Amino acid sequence: MSPKNRTASETGTIRNLTRPSVVRPVFERTEITEWKGPCVIPRHQHVNYEVIFVDRGLYGCRHNGVDLTLGKNGLLIVKPGDWHTDIFNGKYLRYFGLGFSLNTAPGMPTSIFRDGTSVDRQHFIARRADFLPLIEQIRQESRIGDFVSAHIQDALVLEFFYRMIRAIPRDILADCYAATSHEASFSASLFSVINEQLTRKLNVGELAATLGVSESSLAHKCRKILHCSPARLFQLVKMKRAMQMLKSTDMLVKEVSDYLGFENQFHFSRAFKKTFGKAPSSIKNDTVPSPI
Repeated sequence: MSPKNRTASETGTIRNLTRPSVVRPVFERTEITEWKGPCVIPRHQHVNYEVIFVDRGLYGCRHNGVDLTLGKNGLLIVKPGDWHTDIFNGKYLRYFGLGFSLNTAPGMPTSIFRDGTSVDRQHFIARRADFLPLIEQIRQESRIGDFVSAHIQDALVLEFFYRMIRAIPRDILADCYAATSHEASFSASLFSVINEQLTRKLNVGELAATLGVSESSLAHKCRKILHCSPARLFQLVKMKRAMQMLKSTDMLVKEVSDYLGFENQFHFSRAFKKTFGKAPSSIKNDTVPSPI
C-alpha cells in the first residue's frame, strides 16, 4: 500500500491520541502507623518509592545517614536505593505510608530528583487538602477489595503522584519528569476542551483562546507532543468519536453526522473515509476489528 493510500490509523496518528504516559505509578500498599512509645524500625534499603505523610506528632528517621524530623503535614519521599531507619522517641505519632513503583519509558531515570539533590530536600510541608483525602480514598478501596478496586487505586495513585510532582520544588525535580508533567497537563487540558466542543465547529483561534495560549504556541505544542496540527487533532478526535458511535449505538450515519456538527452527511462521509479508508455506512456491518 502506498503512503498516499494509508489511513490515519495505519500511520499511527489515531493510536497517538491514546498513547500511554511515559511515567506510570503502580500502587503497592498503604498503611497507617501509630506509635505511643519509643520505637525503632531497623535500617533498611528501599526497592521502590515510599511517601510518608505525617498526620500527628513528630516523625523522626535517619535517611541516607542524615537525621530528619518532620512535623504535622510533613511529607517525605523515599526513593529506590535510599537507606532508611525509622526512629520515634515521643508520646504519640500517627503517619500514613504509601508505597508505589514507577513504570517508565526506556531511558528515563528512576529518580524523580535531579542528581546531587541533598537528602534534606526530599521532604517538605505539604498541603493537607492535596494529599490526605487521596490517601484516605486509596485506603478505602483497599478495604473494599472488589473487582474494580485495584483500577481505582491505580487512578488515585496517579493523581497522588502528579500532585506530588507539583509540590516538589522545580530546582530539584529531574528535567524529564518536569517535561513529562507539563506535557501531560497540556494534553489533558487540550483533550478536555476538544471533547467538550465535539458537537460544533471549532477553529484554531477559539481553541487557543480557550486554553489561554497563542495560536502559534498551540500549534508548536501540538506538533511537539501529539505530532499533528490542532485542526487535524480536532478532526481525528471527531472521527474517533464517530467510529465509537457507529459501532456502539443504533444511530444512523446522518444522525452521527448531525450530532458531530458536520454541514451535511456528504462532508462527514468524506472525512470519515479519508481517516479510516472506508465509508461510515460500512461500519454497521463490519466484522473486522477496528484498527484504532
